[in-house]
Amino acid sequence: MADLDKLKQEYIEALHKTEALMIKEEPFDLHSGGKSHIYLNHRMFLSRYNYIELIARIYLRLLASVVKHYRVCAVDSVMSPILVGAMSVLEKKDIVVVKSMKSEHGVREDIYGRIAGEIVVVDDMSSTGDTLLEAARKIRDKGGLVRYAVVSACRDQRAHENLSREKLELLSITNFREIMDYLKPRLNPREKELVEREFPE
Repeated sequence: MADLDKLKQEYIEALHKTEALMIKEEPFDLHSGGKSHIYLNHRMFLSRYNYIELIARIYLRLLASVVKHYRVCAVDSVMSPILVGAMSVLEKKDIVVVKSMKSEHGVREDIYGRIAGEIVVVDDMSSTGDTLLEAARKIRDKGGLVRYAVVSACRDQRAHENLSREKLELLSITNFREIMDYLKPRLNPREKELVEREFPE
């Protein structure tokens, strides 16, 4: 557990170093449809190979405590396929890819890979869990077993609650409140005010 805590700290430090945690006066539009002054920009953070490996290794550690034999599933997001690829190579895990829509060419499918055994759905972060749920439902509709999802950071508890209602356990490295508590000494007064407004203690 101590080693996992150290990796979590390394992850949060890396977010700060790459300025992935963004706090702005003008609110960001969120994928969920809402707005927020706080945004986690993993796209820049995960353009670095060492951070891709860091998250993949943490995901594998988190999963090791709950499941042994599984395939990793990339959901329909930018970073999920990259993380799934890293996990697959590190642990020699087969993969499944689930797209939101069927391709418009070739075999016109929305699921790639073999639906067999246990499958874990993977993404980089989540606000509501909708992308993870969509992938899990498609796999289950094909007879697959999905009990776990893993992400690096959750905005709040909504994703955990939404997945739990559909018998999916969400594993995460951390959440926004924990990230901001850790980085609080490095925030300016206005940033701290915006954080407390959205994530009151």
